[in-house]
Amino acid sequence: MTWRVAVLLLPGFVAGLTLHEFAHAWSASLLGDDFARRQGRVSLNPLRHLSPLGTAVLFWLGFGWGKPVPVNLYHFRHPKRDNLLTSLAGPAANVLLIGVCLAGMLLTRNSFVFGPRAARSVELAHLLLQFGAIINAILATLNLLPVPPLDGSKIWPCLIPGLKPTFAPKLTSVFVVVLIVLLWTNRLDPLFHGVIRAVGSLTPESDLQKVARLWDSAEASLEARDYAAAERDYTEALALNRWSWGMHYERASARIAQENWRGAMEDLNEAIRLRELHHPGEPEYYELRAVALEALGLRDRAEKDRARAAELRGQSPDADAASQPATDSQPAATEPADAF
Repeated sequence: MTWRVAVLLLPGFVAGLTLHEFAHAWSASLLGDDFARRQGRVSLNPLRHLSPLGTAVLFWLGFGWGKPVPVNLYHFRHPKRDNLLTSLAGPAANVLLIGVCLAGMLLTRNSFVFGPRAARSVELAHLLLQFGAIINAILATLNLLPVPPLDGSKIWPCLIPGLKPTFAPKLTSVFVVVLIVLLWTNRLDPLFHGVIRAVGSLTPESDLQKVARLWDSAEASLEARDYAAAERDYTEALALNRWSWGMHYERASARIAQENWRGAMEDLNEAIRLRELHHPGEPEYYELRAVALEALGLRDRAEKDRARAAELRGQSPDADAASQPATDSQPAATEPADAF
């Protein structure tokens, strides 16, 4: 568990644990036991439900726990049944929160809808909702295990005649130790990985994630010299994020490799315009445009671009001549430019 992942999990964990414990207390109150209500647990204030130790271990183990909700079984009309319903209310609240997170992800998947500057903020919200869905799925799954003192253990007294609604403290302590060992030794990881995959299959991909995937695919195609495939991937990515000067430049490289000089010129003009709106000009952009201009017979304009590139590099035009990109079918190697 890295600190970055733990920080992304934290908001969903706090919300999930708060709602989980609130659901226990609220359902117990509805079923006749107001003990938790008198303790102030029918509340959406996280401070009433979080355990400092249970929250801290999230950063090491990837899971945590809150303060148990006190329940007095003698206040229930049907102790076994009502205890089970009260216990299942917690995981049900987590499942509800998963649905809320998935709905929120549908609203935040269009990363660039508010423009390139807001894309990172929209993407962060999308990512927090995704991690919120994951941690709540893990909380629900873990609590439904039929092992004391987890919520799922309350089903046994309803199934086995004569079994008391609560387990002996010594037996519960033994199961707690076994559960901690299983978690510490990663024995439950296959279960959690299955849950994560299931949630992942339901979460909508954001536009920023699509752009990153298409960019990686396009670069792989460039390395394999499949320039037509690279151009298709860049075109699809630019349909989502038209403000990316880096992808315009890379698509121009793919187009030059296919001798599509005019298409490359369009991309390079846009790449230079977008780049200079926010940063000093990029010499590689002018050098590559000079190649396209040369191929189109516009030598004077090509020389101006080379002079501009030399100026940006702090070199004389003569000294810069040796650094001009190749003009054959293989585009010059470049570092990936900023996508925004």
